[in-house]
Amino acid sequence: MASKSKRPQFSVCISDFCTMVAEAKQDYEWNRDEVNRLDRLTQDYLHKLELDGLSYGERAKVATQLARCRQLRRESKDTVEILEPFIEFIETEKGKQMMNLMRETLGRTRKVEERMDTRTYRYKVLETGG
Repeated sequence: MASKSKRPQFSVCISDFCTMVAEAKQDYEWNRDEVNRLDRLTQDYLHKLELDGLSYGERAKVATQLARCRQLRRESKDTVEILEPFIEFIETEKGKQMMNLMRETLGRTRKVEERMDTRTYRYKVLETGG
């Protein structure tokens, strides 16, 4: 007789945490690279304004592009600043140890949950028919 009561699946929470850490690292690196790319793009726009002898309308378009570039840079820079303390911790020896322990704990938790899903009870005294 297998009991199929609904148990919390803590492995899902542990897995979500591990996924969040990996995504935070990716977001940090992407946004850091984006800040650098947008810095270079800013220089391109500034040099275009300085050197290309643009008309008033063309200068207005470049200025609008420059403003949008700076807004995007600010968003990426803010993300980098927010994630930086967490990423710095995760990349320390203690952070790496913690993540290894979390992955190990995830595996052990999943094994326990799977075992509970398939467990059965074998009667010691009672007959199985009654």
